[in-house]
Parts: sequence; C-alpha cells; structure tokens
Amino acid sequence: MQTIEYIETMNIRSSDLNPRKSFDENAITELSKSIIEVGILQPIIVRLSHFKKGTENYELVCGERRWRAAKEAGLKTVPAIIRELKDQEALDMMITENLQRKDVSPLEEAEAFMNLIVHRQYDVPTLVARFGKSEYYIRHRLKLNDLIPNFRTLLQQEIIGIGHALEICKLQEKDQGELYESKFSESDRLRNWWSCPSVKQLKGSIEQSFTLKLSEAAFLLEDLTLDKKAGSCITCPKNTASNLILFPDSPSSGICLDRSCFKHKTDIHFERELKRIQEQEPDGILGYPSHIYGQAEKDVKELIKKGVPGVELGYNTGLYEISEPEAPEAPVEADYEDREDYKDALEDYQGMLQDYEDEKKEYKEKLESGNYRKVFILGGDNRGKIVLHEQRSAKGNNQSNTGTSPEQLTKQQIIELQEKDKRNKELSFEKHYVSAKELLSNSGYKGIADHLSETEMTALFVVMMGGWIEDELEGELYGKDHGRWIDNKLKLPAALKLTADQKTRIMRQWLYQNLNTGSPLYQISEAKALIEIAREKYPDEVKQTELELDG
Repeated sequence: MQTIEYIETMNIRSSDLNPRKSFDENAITELSKSIIEVGILQPIIVRLSHFKKGTENYELVCGERRWRAAKEAGLKTVPAIIRELKDQEALDMMITENLQRKDVSPLEEAEAFMNLIVHRQYDVPTLVARFGKSEYYIRHRLKLNDLIPNFRTLLQQEIIGIGHALEICKLQEKDQGELYESKFSESDRLRNWWSCPSVKQLKGSIEQSFTLKLSEAAFLLEDLTLDKKAGSCITCPKNTASNLILFPDSPSSGICLDRSCFKHKTDIHFERELKRIQEQEPDGILGYPSHIYGQAEKDVKELIKKGVPGVELGYNTGLYEISEPEAPEAPVEADYEDREDYKDALEDYQGMLQDYEDEKKEYKEKLESGNYRKVFILGGDNRGKIVLHEQRSAKGNNQSNTGTSPEQLTKQQIIELQEKDKRNKELSFEKHYVSAKELLSNSGYKGIADHLSETEMTALFVVMMGGWIEDELEGELYGKDHGRWIDNKLKLPAALKLTADQKTRIMRQWLYQNLNTGSPLYQISEAKALIEIAREKYPDEVKQTELELDG
C-alpha cells in the first residue's frame, strides 16, 4: 500500500522530462481558490531528486497543476506519493497522465504519442490498445507533429481548427510554408476581409495548388530507374493511395504530395523519351500546343534553338488533340446545406452525364476511323506524354480530305481560322494581364497613398459584385432574364454604369456579407462593427435588445 506524505512545497521542482510546457494561468488561479476552500483532494506523485546537494528534494512526476495552484494558494506542504522511478518510467507516467486530461490539446496529444514511440519504443498498435483510440485517430494525431511552427501557432490560438490542421500536415514542409504565406500569413489575417477558409475550401485549394494526380503522370509509376532513392510511386509514403487511413478519399492510383520529386521524375522521363524518339522514330511527331506561355513557352523555344524539330499543333499543322472525355462527378448531398441546391446540382449532373455519353461515342468513332497520329508533347500540361491527334487539313493545304467536298473544306477552314483568331486573342489577353500584374507588383503600386481614381473605384465595385447580390439589385444590373448564373464578362460593363444609389446598395450588401460571421467571439472586430452599424441605423431596437439582455 502506498503511503501519502506531506512534503514542503518549496522542496519540489518541475521536471524537465514533462512534455507539457504550457499551463492556463487563469485555470491555475481558479484551482488555487478551490484548494484554499477544500484542500488538495488527490495527492501528487514525485520521485527523489538531488538538484540540491545535502537536502532531500523531489521531482514532480504527476500533478503539476495542483502543485502550482498550491504554491499560489500559499500552502507550505502538499500531500504526495513518493516513488522510485527511472527516467523512462517517470516519462511514461507523465505522458499517460497528460493524455488522460480532459483539456489536452491535439498538439499535446501528438507530442505525447510521439514521445512514447521515440522513448518507450511503442508502436501504433500498442498505442491503440493502451489508450482505446482507433488507429485512424492515433495516426492523424502523430501526423500533426509534421506541422510547421506557423501552423502550430495558429492551431494553438484556435485560428484554424483540427480539421484544417489535419489537411495541412499532410503537405511537405516547403509546401506548408508556401500555403501559409499565400493564405494565412499575419498580414493576410490583419486585413478586415480575411476569414479562415472552410475545411472543404482548404482541401480544394491544396489539391489544386500542391498535389498532383499520379494517374496524369507522363512516366510509369512503377519505374525504379527514374530515381532509385525515391523508388516506385506505387509504394511511396508520399502517395496518398499507400496510406488510406490518412487519405480515405484518395483515388486508386493516388495523389503525389511531393511536387519536386514528381517534377524530377517527369524531367528524366522527358529527356529519355525525347532522345528515344529522335533516334528510333525519325517519322515521330514532336509537337507543342499553341496556347502555352510563361516558362513552358520559354522551355519549348530553347528546345527548338537546340535543333529539336518541334511543330506547333492545331491550325498550322492540321493536328488537333483527341481528348478522351472524362465522366462528370456526381454531387454528394452532404456537401450541400440547402436541399434545393442539391437538387439543382443533381439536375445539372444528369445533363452533363448525357453530354459525356455523346462525347464518348464521338471519341470512339474517331479512334476507329484511323485518322489520327501519335504526338510527343514538348511543353504544357501534357509535357512528356504521347497524345493522339486527329489529322485534318493544315494551313495552306487546298487538298480535301477523303470524302470532304471543297465547300465543306472551305467552311471547315473558316471555322479553324476563327478558332485560331479567338485563341490568339485569348493568349494575347492572358499575356497582357500577366505583364500588368507584374508591373503593379514590382512598381510599388500597393504603397501609393493618393486617393483612388475612378478606374480603381470601378475595379473595387467589380470585386464587390463578385459576392452575393440580392435578386432585385441583380435584376437591375444584369436584366431580369439573366439566368441562374451571372457571366463574369458582364461585371465590368455593369460596374461602369452604376448609379450612386446602386453603388451604395452594393457597398452595404458587401459590408453585411463580410461582417456576417458564425464566430463572433473569434472575429470580434467584425462582430462589434456590425453591432455599431445596427446601433446607428436602428438605435431604438438595439437599445431594447440590450435592456432585455441586461434584465
């Protein structure tokens, strides 16, 4: 039977082994008040320590909150159980006690589980059995240890939730840093309009910007020669399909979480295939799409300078990509808050499904016609892939295809000319936009202190009109028969014609939309600003509400 002894409070010290480093001072004060009234109900656990020679002193193993509260309450002695424990045994008890607390944070759990694995040689099945948690739970908590410091701080401050953290910690450290700077940096969060994205929005953003579908890789996933150190993509831990506990929604081929490794393998595959085709397939076509720009465009131009016989695909060569149609994704009812929105999405899906069946039939007919050629792609999204292209008439070729009349060919050429002209204009616009964006970014535009110009005010309203606008105002701006969705191209023309009344209403709707929060205790400035607007516009009603709340 263990005996409880009363030992001097000042002869006890905190342990350096304790994985718990932070304590809620308010909670300690509350506990100290309780201790003054009823005493310490549960003894602390200590072990002998020799941090002062010649004196009998003790090191805390369990009960640091009680000990801190006892010191604050002025207790000279505290009830304690003294045990002979080795470092590993003491650490085990500390971790176990911390994990059994009601207020243990996800990060503290993560560190505690990792401590048991590192220092006690536990494994995941042992942790599952000992703490009664699922393997899914344990593995996700362990993964939180991979969060970079900035995101750990945001989780501790409850700016992001555990759902956000579980998505972020799956990324490589470099990608987490990039995500933080682009969406969560302190400068972003200080802006009045910033709000934490939902977990669904964050997941979509991560998938779009930081992950790569392995089904779309140009190289063979099982090819060990591309990078011997990285090995096969199929068994790689950075492939989501190899860990369905962490990534239950992963597609069967998986998603790559390491963009640099993916690019490295793609580059090696590209160089190999380019050399093979040039040496072994002299009649092979090396092509690039007309709509590439930026770095991809520079890379293709560099290849052509080196003597690679690349040809522009499309109108100039008469080669047009045959893309296998993709099946539309069925809407999931759980993703929709409004039942009517789900019904509308389901109706849209049925229409897309019919279009998919038609496109699949047309694709099959094209393949069976035999009128296609294999093209090795030199640049763009399909770089390094061999893609099927349909052979049509090329620019300047007046010979008709088999079974095509001169009249039909002329019509086809006109359509192709129109498509070419349209795409050229789109490319020119995109390049113009990129150039203007870089100019504003690098010229100090954001630091100009002058009043906004009329052009800038119009741009501001374009941004505001991107949010939700009430039906009545929407009808005024775009016409009553504008349809369910507003064409983005209509926003700028509408913004240029806004009346003073419409501008005011848009600003008020935008204000309400951005001050409307489901977390007023977190977005406290936004919540207070909304209250002050209500107080200014409807003082009597607000006063009545305050009287009722005070009463």
